[in-house]
Amino acid sequence: MRPAPRGARPLVSGRCDTPAELAALVADAVRAGTRLRARAIGETAEALGAAAARWATDSQLLRDLPAATRLSAPLAAAAVRIAAAAVDTSAMLALVEHEFGAGAASRPAPRGPSLVGHVLAGNVPALGLPAIALGCLVGAAVVVKSGRDDPLSAPAFHRALEAVDPALAATVVTAYWPGGERAWEEAAFARADVVVASGTDETVAALAGRLGARLLAYGERVSVAAVSREVLGRDEPLAERLALDVALHDQRGCLSPCAVYVEADGSLSPMAFAERLAAALDTVAQALPPGPATIEERAARRLLAGEAEWEPRSRVLGGADGLVVYDPRPAFRPTAGRRTIRLHPLDTLAALPVMLPRGRVECVGLAASGPEAAALVPALRALGVARICPIGRMQQPTLAWPRGQRLPLGSLLGRQGPTVLEIEA
Repeated sequence: MRPAPRGARPLVSGRCDTPAELAALVADAVRAGTRLRARAIGETAEALGAAAARWATDSQLLRDLPAATRLSAPLAAAAVRIAAAAVDTSAMLALVEHEFGAGAASRPAPRGPSLVGHVLAGNVPALGLPAIALGCLVGAAVVVKSGRDDPLSAPAFHRALEAVDPALAATVVTAYWPGGERAWEEAAFARADVVVASGTDETVAALAGRLGARLLAYGERVSVAAVSREVLGRDEPLAERLALDVALHDQRGCLSPCAVYVEADGSLSPMAFAERLAAALDTVAQALPPGPATIEERAARRLLAGEAEWEPRSRVLGGADGLVVYDPRPAFRPTAGRRTIRLHPLDTLAALPVMLPRGRVECVGLAASGPEAAALVPALRALGVARICPIGRMQQPTLAWPRGQRLPLGSLLGRQGPTVLEIEA
């Protein structure tokens, strides 16, 4: 399946030229799912893991993905590796046992939705893999609408699954159609018990008006990093790990750090760390060069740098491969993307939650001692943070990541519970 330009005809796994034919494919998938209701979840997890490993070696996908996503070939290949690693059989089995109880992998999935729909964002590639995997693990048929900038990954995974487990692949439909095609949307999701949508706030708000209570919405989110003075002075490769988090996916995703808060008065100053980070962004770009930038992206980057240079005590460090804006004002402010990160000095890491916007931060990459990190957890949970992880792993979530503080499997079953914050060691 080749990249779909704007205004292109819809692309669907299986022969399909009309919304009515898509609706028929979805109905077939639901019937196929019914036939697998008695299957143990562990068998499904094994098939998904094998398919992910096969998908990661798909030469057609690796060839075509850079052009579709506007990522460099090394960046696209890194995205494929990260996505495949997350759909790991042992990790899926652990997730199932964690959410459904001991021995759950040897039993069928709990009674739940017959069809789960997904509307994927297009900013980050390979979002179709976790979408398909989570739907299959709850025993549902799955229909996935890919984002415009990656109509390739989901159908490629469907092909890999078909080679490994045709019966399970029959429960999955992957599709792409241009936004606003209401007839195609209705064909895909009319039978869905739940529809998971990721995208801009505008996109998910429009879907909410049409899907109502069936919608699980994930709108725009950001991520930040934070470094204690204790770690700053003794962790030499820290800047390189943070630069990798910034560079992956060209800083497009909700897990991409757009700001780093650094405690002052340590053996290394925040400004000195800013200089290290700017150099590290240049180094990372040698192995993972940026993809082509749009005119709008280049203009936004120039505007941000120009404004920062006029602000008192601010500094702009770096060049074409990444910018670090040293910003002495601690309040969170967005950046221009394209590997641009603000560095804010802090008197104490304990002040971090006060600086962050409520309900907008998905992940905090943390370099701090155990007690310092533990002290931040209650306030970060209250802000809506869903994940705390080491710097260097921000862009590599597990399938257990509780997006928006929701259980990845339980949310598809309509289970309500306390908010969830995942802490990765």
